[in-house]
Amino acid sequence: MRAAAAVTALVAAIALAGGAPAGAPAGARAGGPAVAVADSFTPVTLTVTIAPVARRHRPLKVTVGVTADAGALDDATAPLRIGVTLATECGGSFPYTPGTVLLDDQLAPQPFTGQAYSAQATGSGKPASYGVQTVCVFLEEEGDDRQFATDTSNQVDVLKPCTTRADRYDAARGAVARAERRLRRAHGGTARVRLRRLVSERRAAARAHRRAARKACGPGVPL
Repeated sequence: MRAAAAVTALVAAIALAGGAPAGAPAGARAGGPAVAVADSFTPVTLTVTIAPVARRHRPLKVTVGVTADAGALDDATAPLRIGVTLATECGGSFPYTPGTVLLDDQLAPQPFTGQAYSAQATGSGKPASYGVQTVCVFLEEEGDDRQFATDTSNQVDVLKPCTTRADRYDAARGAVARAERRLRRAHGGTARVRLRRLVSERRAAARAHRRAARKACGPGVPL
């Protein structure tokens, strides 16, 4: 009896405080969206895969996995779209979130009534500014922007050192390609010896620039 009374008192205290027990998702405690977990309380899950570091003005790839319990998406009256924007601050919906659009497409296939759902969508965009930005993900109904799930738990740092050093590596690779073309077209032993030396020097420089770029960008950024 005492144990039952203690549990009842604890539940009542939580209800009066309007809070969530310790260990609940931060969003639930703050009144925002909780971390998506496929269960009876959050039947739609968004799983976002994206590099934590990016280059400015270079493609940044994102993949979003959507899973839903059977019947969780049955209320949709129009095609469902997945939208992802890289932004300094997420808006209330995809159309009202200014920033770099990484993905804006209909789910394929669309959900079937009464069935569990799983699909992936992939897109990319080129970040226009430096700094830490939020990956704003919206699963919405086409036309009225009715939301079925959101995710704002991921951030990307668009780094200037990464961008600068990776651009230098790109330039060095171009220099190697030009020297190799000249070597292929060269005639005469003296010219070919000189150009082989040039190719070797430029390849060494390109390797050095690649090491510097990888150190600045980390393993997730394509070079």
